[in-house]
Amino acid sequence: MDKRALLIRFSSLGDVVLTSCLFEPLIKRGYKPYLLTHPPYGELFLEDPRVEVIQIRKDELFNRLDLLRGFDLYLDLHKNLKTLVLRLLLRGSWKSYPKESLRRRLALRFPIFRKPYSVVSAYLKAIGEEGYRPSLLISEERLEMLKKNYGEGFVALGPGARYKKKRYPFFRELALGLEREGFRVVLVGSSGECEGFEKTNAQNLCGKLSLLDTAGIIKLAKVFVGNDSGLLHVARAVGTKAVQIYGATHPTLGFSLLPEEGKVIIKNLPCQPCTLHGKGECKYGTYECLQIPPEEVLKEVRALASQGD
Repeated sequence: MDKRALLIRFSSLGDVVLTSCLFEPLIKRGYKPYLLTHPPYGELFLEDPRVEVIQIRKDELFNRLDLLRGFDLYLDLHKNLKTLVLRLLLRGSWKSYPKESLRRRLALRFPIFRKPYSVVSAYLKAIGEEGYRPSLLISEERLEMLKKNYGEGFVALGPGARYKKKRYPFFRELALGLEREGFRVVLVGSSGECEGFEKTNAQNLCGKLSLLDTAGIIKLAKVFVGNDSGLLHVARAVGTKAVQIYGATHPTLGFSLLPEEGKVIIKNLPCQPCTLHGKGECKYGTYECLQIPPEEVLKEVRALASQGD
């Protein structure tokens, strides 16, 4: 491979993970993939021989243009003002994906615009491909180390999300229900995301692992349960069946699991989605979209766990 392709996706965690669906088709076409992103997301690909990572802090980007010149293909997976400026400065051959920004914004108000949409499929359309899925590669050495320290076959819970309107409020009750049925529970995420589990037997690894080790833990899990947030996409990329719980957002925005990747739980209220990213407070003050009985989530975990038996 003597051609080089630069994939540009600075953040956030889930979006960066999903860029991995492009690695294999680019390699098939004779390109060496490079990923331009912000720290710490590049850490996820430390052990992935398919891609080279260029990790640059936000405040340094336009001082490091020397690293970004001369690629045979640039894939703009942001389509924002920053990448528009990069296009003007770097020139070269650029492709971008169908972001459907207007349609997704209209979907917040008008149900007619809530049609199926997948960011993964859209990324692939940038290079005229389809059928590939995101994938993260983690070394066997790392997985063996994690398995020795933490075991495997547990249910991993990722209770965190950046915004309250995306955070399922009954993870503690879910953990207790899982434990009653004999499942071991492990909590993953950032520091501060796993509060309120003191009266459970869940092993709290929030804030205690690197991003890549967290991905390894999720890979060792039998099932992962998370909100519509970054770790959910880590789960699908490492091949762990997942339960995705929707709050203020909606599958029409592009981040839903495929049926073969797990189970999506959403109440499909008329007010869903009320926001693109989950920002703000519930205008009704009820957070009705997140009032999903933990027994319903437990039932889906049980069904996914039994598939591996």
